[in-house]
Amino acid sequence: MMILRFRIHCARTLLTLLTVISLWGCSKEYSRESPITDPVEQPSEMAAYALEHQGGSCSDAVVTGTFKAGTPVAAGAKIQVTVQVAMPGAWILTTGNVNGMEFTGGGTFTATGKYTITLMGRGTPQQEGSFIFPLKTSGSSCGVTVKVSGNGPEIPTPPADFYYKMTANGKDYMQEVTDAGLYVLVSQTTGGTDVLLGTGISWAGSASLPLGKTEMIIAKGMLANFDAVSNQEFKNFFQPGNYNYMIMNNQTFGTGMLLNWTDEKGVSWTSLNGATGQPNGTFTIMSAEDWSGYPGYYGLKVKMKFSCKLYNEAGGELTITNGEMVGGFLKKR
Repeated sequence: MMILRFRIHCARTLLTLLTVISLWGCSKEYSRESPITDPVEQPSEMAAYALEHQGGSCSDAVVTGTFKAGTPVAAGAKIQVTVQVAMPGAWILTTGNVNGMEFTGGGTFTATGKYTITLMGRGTPQQEGSFIFPLKTSGSSCGVTVKVSGNGPEIPTPPADFYYKMTANGKDYMQEVTDAGLYVLVSQTTGGTDVLLGTGISWAGSASLPLGKTEMIIAKGMLANFDAVSNQEFKNFFQPGNYNYMIMNNQTFGTGMLLNWTDEKGVSWTSLNGATGQPNGTFTIMSAEDWSGYPGYYGLKVKMKFSCKLYNEAGGELTITNGEMVGGFLKKR
């Protein structure tokens, strides 16, 4: 069943929502895409490297391509994973044959540090379903799940109950809360008498967010006299319609919407931009439905769409388009 993580923050200062996440480490990251050759000759000086994994899964694996039973794997199908190189040298890595196809790659690491390597796919999937492709180096192993569809027409998979998706500077992002995933739905209440209400899609797999993973929090402020509001007043606070983005005055949150996003490199971004707001941004609550998501609490399942600018501490800027989230907001009954 879907996991819900509920957090209540009771603090007179409302600055606790914006936790500054330190920038990721200094190791360089590289990308390697090498064509498959058959047969593969084993070099004499091999690299020493380890796969990044969470339990038995390759933690940041990205699978690209469409896989159909009975249809040869198209050019460009690949698996990308992160490795930590302890000793430079040549590398060769293959999944071996699983369900009629395999992923293989090779190249050379010129220095120690973090690399993103690419394994290209080939073969013809035999059966539909989800298949685990194993990867193993000396001292590390993990699996990558690849889904093979049937040989009929493609049927789009409906999104999970709770998710976020958006395009940031032209790159698409999406994360769902699923039964088998390491993401949870988060509901937050920050403040004293007047509160900032938040919801998000948050990493649950470890104490800190791994590289390659993202998180999103959306908050709405400020709901006055929170402890005394009725269920109907709480629901009215999320009335469908258009809303402005929040600005800060004297280090205090105001009314409107606030976005906080952590990218795949661990950099934290926010929609707050001093007192200037988001003159060209849009935020719309599409729907707010009763939701019995947590015992003892009245909940709302809220669908939101947005476009805006996001900013980081270093002065960077992202243009967000096609933003959408379905989250959950809670209050004590």
